[in-house]
Amino acid sequence: MRNLLYTVINNFGYRIINKKNENTRLKLPLRKYQIKENFNILFQSKYYIQNLEDKFKNLTIVNHKEGFLVGFLDLNIYVESEEEFHILNEIFVRNDYDFITDSKSILIDIGANIGITSLFFSRLDFVDKIYAFEPVKDTFEQAQYNFRLNDKIQKITTIKNIGLGKNSRKELFLFDKNCKGNTGLRGKSSPSYQNNISAKEREVQIESATFEIGSIISEHSNRKVIVKMDCEGGEYEILEDLYQSGMINKIDVLLLEWHDKGSKIIEDMLINSGFDYFSRHYDALTGMIYAFKNNKSENKNLS
Repeated sequence: MRNLLYTVINNFGYRIINKKNENTRLKLPLRKYQIKENFNILFQSKYYIQNLEDKFKNLTIVNHKEGFLVGFLDLNIYVESEEEFHILNEIFVRNDYDFITDSKSILIDIGANIGITSLFFSRLDFVDKIYAFEPVKDTFEQAQYNFRLNDKIQKITTIKNIGLGKNSRKELFLFDKNCKGNTGLRGKSSPSYQNNISAKEREVQIESATFEIGSIISEHSNRKVIVKMDCEGGEYEILEDLYQSGMINKIDVLLLEWHDKGSKIIEDMLINSGFDYFSRHYDALTGMIYAFKNNKSENKNLS
C-alpha cells in the first residue's frame, strides 16, 4: 500500500521526504567539526557555515565557552548564536563593508556588536586606528574578548560601553543573547523582539554623538574619516545630531544600515551635506546606504 501511495504521488510530480533522514543528511557535513555542545546552533547555522567553507578552505569551528570559536584567515572569533554566524556571512562573505581607499583612514564603529566589523577593518592596510562604541554591556564584553583573541592584528584604539545620540541620558533596551545584533532603540519594532518572551531589559548609557565623534576627529586631521553605523534605529537620531551640529561635514565616508523609518530622511541629510551615495534595500524595514564625500578640504573648516 505504501509503495502504491508513493507511486501515485510521484506521478503527480511530488515526492515524500523522510524528515528524520533529511536532517541526518544535512547534519553529516557538520560532523567533521566534532562539536559536542550546542550542535543545534551549528545545525541552525548550516547554510552560513557552508558559505564560509566555500570562501575559506581553512575554516575551523570548535566548542568554546558557551558557543564556538570560528577560525579563518588569521582570525579567531567567538560566536554564540545563529545570528552571529549570519553576521560573519554579511561581513566576510557578502562583503557588506568591503570598502577600499588609498588614503590613510580611521574607522569609527558605531554599534560594534561583538566586534566582527572592527576585526574586518583591522585587516585592511589603509585603516590606521579604530574607535568603537557598543552600549549593551553583555555584547560589549564579547567584543572586548574577540579583540583580545586577535590582539596581534586588531587596531582598536578604544571601545566604549556607550551608545550615541543627541544628548546624555539612560535608555532601556530589550536584550536576548540569541539576537544581540537586533538590540537597540527599535525595541519591539524589531521582528526579533515582537514575540520574544525571553528578552530582558538592559539599561544603557547614551552620550552626545557630536561630542564623542568630534573628540576623535580632532586628533586625526590628516586622516580620512570612515563612519560605520549599525545601531538598530539609533541611526536617525545620531545622523540628525551630526547634521545639525555640522560635524557630518568632517566625515568622508558613511557606511550605514537603516531600520523601520526608511532611507529618505537619511538621504536628504546626506545630499544636503554634499555626499554622493548609493542605497540597497534588503526589505521594507532595512537597507544599507554607502555615502562618499570628495570635497573634504572645503568642508573641513565648517562648524
